[in-house]
Amino acid sequence: MYKKNLSLQIFFIILALLSLLRLYDNASNLDAWQFGEWLINYQNGFVRRGLIGETIYLFSNLFNNNIKVSFFIILSIFVLFYYFLNFQLTKNLKLNFINYIIILSPLFYLFFIVISKVGIKKEILLYIFYIYYLLQLTRKNYNLDENWKFIFIFPLLLLVHEGIYFYLPYVILPLLFIVKRKDLNKAILQFSVFFLISTLIEILLYFNRGSIDHVLSICNSLAEYAPQKCDWWGPIWALSQNLSDDQSGKLTSESLWFYIHNDKRSYIGFIIYLVYAFLPLYFALRFLSIKKDRLFNNKKNFYYIILFLFFFSIPLFHLTHDWSRWFSIHIHLIIFNLFYLQAMGFISFEGKFINEMNIKILSKKFRTILLLTLFMYGTFFHHHHFFFQGVRLEFTYYKIFSKTFR
Repeated sequence: MYKKNLSLQIFFIILALLSLLRLYDNASNLDAWQFGEWLINYQNGFVRRGLIGETIYLFSNLFNNNIKVSFFIILSIFVLFYYFLNFQLTKNLKLNFINYIIILSPLFYLFFIVISKVGIKKEILLYIFYIYYLLQLTRKNYNLDENWKFIFIFPLLLLVHEGIYFYLPYVILPLLFIVKRKDLNKAILQFSVFFLISTLIEILLYFNRGSIDHVLSICNSLAEYAPQKCDWWGPIWALSQNLSDDQSGKLTSESLWFYIHNDKRSYIGFIIYLVYAFLPLYFALRFLSIKKDRLFNNKKNFYYIILFLFFFSIPLFHLTHDWSRWFSIHIHLIIFNLFYLQAMGFISFEGKFINEMNIKILSKKFRTILLLTLFMYGTFFHHHHFFFQGVRLEFTYYKIFSKTFR
């Protein structure tokens, strides 16, 4: 057990250090997208995505208004807490073949690190909320009444990024396994209030999308720490744009239907990347076994629920380009659920193939080879976090090699 925990600790420490280096690099370069996304604030009044930026802005008063220092400290706290919670969620897992491949899958932990333009995005707060929520559910004495605090906390995440709304059903998913028949009415009431409050907040944000006045005021408030091209490029500038505007700020049929074009290589590359990246999840669901003594124990219905979760987020894919990022969020939340359900003893992975693989990987002779192979698998392909015409699937190591010798 100690050695298993030590391996996980080392893994998460390495990820945390790489993430901190990424934060430092983003702040040093005043990166428009990875640094600027966090700095949207309320200096011109309430506006979408401004909660954390206002916190960073106010916190900077302790450091002579140094936004970089404030940004790095607050984001570092988020990163370290995120990986700490991940360790708490996974430390008692049986590290079998399925858990190895999902931990090292391309769209999971390695996604933040490998895809250079992703960086530490605001969904990390969704992950922190969700893992803490799952850890609370694993408590033996957890009462459904305690769920109210999470119902009222989740809408606050929408003030960080309104796109989180499209992952709302994931809050309901883990409860399907623990709600007792006598508590069904209480659970339905909670789900209804949860959906209503979140929808009202989303509507409020829609009517406070932002304007050019917000853009100019925010950029001015950041002074010398304003990200590059602050008033005409990046997330801060995007506050002045309507949904589906192109980069020139105009709504066109090409920008509204950006995913419909004649570039077959873009389609083929992205489809290959998705199939490749979703293989670990396919294996996990293919060999999933749900305990029969659960209220929810139908494996086929579980598949339908997973499909519904993806279907619920379709508007997000229609309105924005960051398709790999949105798929990665799905992968994260589903895998977090698989970890939670294993911790609760509700599911296991069974089958002749899985049993044979478990026997092989548990031997010291093959474990190192397997881990190296899976790491290569998780980092082999490189696709930008966005999808539209002209984007290409690349080989990560070829790209690194080319840049090194260029």
